[in-house]
Amino acid sequence: MNMDYCKPYAGRDTVILDRHAADTIAEDIRAFDSQLENHFAHVIMLAEQKIITRQDAAAILKALLKLREMGPDKIPFRPGLTDLYSNVEEWLIDELGIQVGGRVHTGRSRNDMNSTIERMHARRTILDLCEAITLLLKTLLVMAQEHKETVIPAYTHHSQQAQPITLGHFYTSCFQMFSRDMERLLESYARVNLSTMGGAAVATTSFPVNRERVAELLGFDGFLENSMDATAALDFAYEPACAMAIFANNMGRMTESLLLWNINEVGISRLAAPYCSYSTIMPQKRNPVALETLRYSGEWTYGALMSMLAAMKAYPQGNGREPGFVVSLYYEIVQRMIDSAYLLEGIVRTLEVDKAHALQVTADGFSTVTDLADAMVQHHDLSFSAAKKITGRVVTMAQQEKVSIHAIDSAFVARAAQEALGMELHMAEQEIHHALDPVENVTRRQVIGGPSPARVQEMIDKGHGAVERFEADWRSKRAYLDEKREALYAMAGKLAEEA
Repeated sequence: MNMDYCKPYAGRDTVILDRHAADTIAEDIRAFDSQLENHFAHVIMLAEQKIITRQDAAAILKALLKLREMGPDKIPFRPGLTDLYSNVEEWLIDELGIQVGGRVHTGRSRNDMNSTIERMHARRTILDLCEAITLLLKTLLVMAQEHKETVIPAYTHHSQQAQPITLGHFYTSCFQMFSRDMERLLESYARVNLSTMGGAAVATTSFPVNRERVAELLGFDGFLENSMDATAALDFAYEPACAMAIFANNMGRMTESLLLWNINEVGISRLAAPYCSYSTIMPQKRNPVALETLRYSGEWTYGALMSMLAAMKAYPQGNGREPGFVVSLYYEIVQRMIDSAYLLEGIVRTLEVDKAHALQVTADGFSTVTDLADAMVQHHDLSFSAAKKITGRVVTMAQQEKVSIHAIDSAFVARAAQEALGMELHMAEQEIHHALDPVENVTRRQVIGGPSPARVQEMIDKGHGAVERFEADWRSKRAYLDEKREALYAMAGKLAEEA
């Protein structure tokens, strides 16, 4: 068979494989510190279990401490070795000889080692995202305090004015949905922070390794017991990634409101200049590109999560190439979400709000007429269904006759009642005025969770307590990991002195 058609493409297959190896190594380098900690803990455990001698363990640890000072960039990467660890192992053998350096991998596989390293890196990224969300939450509370009396319209069906609220009420609503995102992340941490060391390739090892000891040295809360599950499980990436996709969705919903308000015809607020771009031809434009960045970051995250799930559909228990692809997508998702949280915080902190115009838009938009119906129920003994029909007729007549909401008076309401239900209704001018006033609308909303300044203040006060709890939680987790890391380095250094 003539294969000449292949000649123009010769070598492309190896280029693809080389590029994959380079990408894998670059990703491994990101978790270089976690890999070194894994080596330290494993070698210390091997010595404690008398699987290798203290002298060999000391020599290995001394070399690894040297490598820590050198950094991963100084490791000579060899053709055919497609991950960082394989190159580290060959470097150790070059340093110590195969009889000593070759003992570092005793009782261990890349399967349990890599999944443990990935969990170590993932738990750090969860805490990094929690830190970013904490800043966003704090800013939302500060701005809610500033705007707890800034009246704006709430919208339903994307673009339809519903009822008056305050910007502070809006911000506390965002605070609460992002708080649940924080709770989901912190809850996922408990299932991420489990060691898989000792699972080896899939069926543990004949060496008497101590799984509990390695987990303790590495700051894990425990380990996955079944070795097959330990080396195959990827829910440590799926669960926080799902929480991040929900966070992205929540940011997207907030972003949509900011985009709506930013339209010239609405004009409630606009983005500060640093978060906008200019047009190359239209000088009046102030394009809200930061909000667009948040939107596509969320959309990308949904796609990446679906790719993560699809990659492992019907995948058998055991390891392979696909799990690495899943974890690499997790790393990209979490970095995008960290960046997005900081970006949204800056947008909120610097948002330019036109309070007077926001109040005018609210007053002009018929969003206060629900309280007109409520007044009919409360003071004129009408059922709400009757009051709603009359109020609906008020709105229809006003729109047909091009009558401003500010011009609605007792005669207008009486005519609407007659046309809607054939009944007499006499409301005082002052009663109508109070019912339709947007500021009074907001103030009357005294039910728990409502937009009145007093209720918003309650939510702000509770929010500060929640932020304190969140921050104490992730900071204590990070401090514990830092403490375990330092203790591990100290233990490795002390044993290395015996070399």
